Amino acid sequence: MQPEFTAGERIKVVLCTGEHDPVPAGATGTVTHWDPHPLLRQLGVAWDAPHDHRRLMLTLTDDGDRVTRI
Repeated sequence: MQPEFTAGERIKVVLCTGEHDPVPAGATGTVTHWDPHPLLRQLGVAWDAPHDHRRLMLTLTDDGDRVTRI
C-alpha cells in the first residue's frame, strides 16, 4: 500500500473539525509523520507561523479534517 503522505510534504488546511480551537483553513505546514490506521488516518504537522506553537495532529476522515498538498 502506497503512503498517502510522506514526511517533508507541504500541506494546506481545507477544513479542520472536532477541536475547540481548530487550525484555520488556509494554514500551512510540513508533514512530520503519517499514521494510517484502518479507521483513523492521522497526520502530524509542523505548522508555519503564526500557528507554529500548535501541536495538533489532523485526523483525516471522509467527514472530518481535509488538507491539500501545496
